[in-house]
Amino acid sequence: MFVADLHNDLVQRIMIGEDLSISTDRGHSDIPRLKESPIDLEILIIWVSNKTLEFKHFEKANKMFDKLLALGLVEDVIIPKNLSEILESYKQNKLSIPISMEGGEALENKIDNLYHFIDRGLLYFGPTWNHSLDWVSSAYDETTNKSQLKTIGLNKFGIQVLKTCEENKVLIDVSHIGEKSFWDIDQNSSKPYIASHSSAYKICPHYRNLKDNQLLAIKNKKGMIGINPYPFFIDSNFEKREKKIRNEFSKDLEEINNKFEDKYEKWINKQHFLQKKLSKVSSSIDIFIDHIDYVVKLVGIDYVGIGSDYDGLDCLPKGWNDCKDHNVIVEKLDSRGYKNQEIEKVMGKNFLRVLEEINY
Repeated sequence: MFVADLHNDLVQRIMIGEDLSISTDRGHSDIPRLKESPIDLEILIIWVSNKTLEFKHFEKANKMFDKLLALGLVEDVIIPKNLSEILESYKQNKLSIPISMEGGEALENKIDNLYHFIDRGLLYFGPTWNHSLDWVSSAYDETTNKSQLKTIGLNKFGIQVLKTCEENKVLIDVSHIGEKSFWDIDQNSSKPYIASHSSAYKICPHYRNLKDNQLLAIKNKKGMIGINPYPFFIDSNFEKREKKIRNEFSKDLEEINNKFEDKYEKWINKQHFLQKKLSKVSSSIDIFIDHIDYVVKLVGIDYVGIGSDYDGLDCLPKGWNDCKDHNVIVEKLDSRGYKNQEIEKVMGKNFLRVLEEINY
């Protein structure tokens, strides 16, 4: 069975000096654990959405690219640049780790910078993380800071970014973007687009999730939705339990905050500290499967996949500790009565279908 995971944030750990070519007990993944896991394709993310960077976003994104490209030198690991290389890697039992980008800060409002990253090998491009840009609004800001936004939706430069990606076989990722931005992309797109790591708003009404009409729009464009297992996005009751843990260990978290100067180091080390503690109060994996069920029933089995968000979240659902447990999804889908062919589609074949659609 070909297994694809659409979103992984481990590059942040590399940037603070962790060697992820060796096995660790931190976070949710590293190259040895990914190779031990059932995953055949793990999409690694360039993410520089930080308003307090001491140097330019373009520069930092390139440093991240360099670090990720170095992982391609590890034995039995490949950074593919087309579908043929992905399929060949699978035949050879190698791990594919294509590179994508979340948040358009690295473009610095220059279309030439987008071409630069496309030339370096982008698979997909997500216009925003939580922060809006001059040319596109995020889900967070459309929900909480709408009156302060310069642009709601996409402006002309945003549409130029969309068209440039489509013309160069780069998928657009609509996870994190605002609802107005979503519909501007849908209206102006001529190719499939994806939501790499989002869940169903109907079950959990979080601004990061997608409403039914958005899910159906993705289907109509022959894209797909990678369901995100983050308890915040699948279970409305998790926030209270999470706050209780943070309050209980507030002094420890403050010590970590004071220990490190770099914002990324603060975030990652607090995340590692909280991981095991939050796992005790995390949500049932059955709630995550409920989201898969809901979206499958709404849009059909051909448009659903998995976007784990490994190393970008504080905890996974109970019984799912890291990437080596990825097959728990297969076990749960099987217990819900999904046929083998249907499970194969959700676990990876649907993403291959999308890549075929764009002639990747």
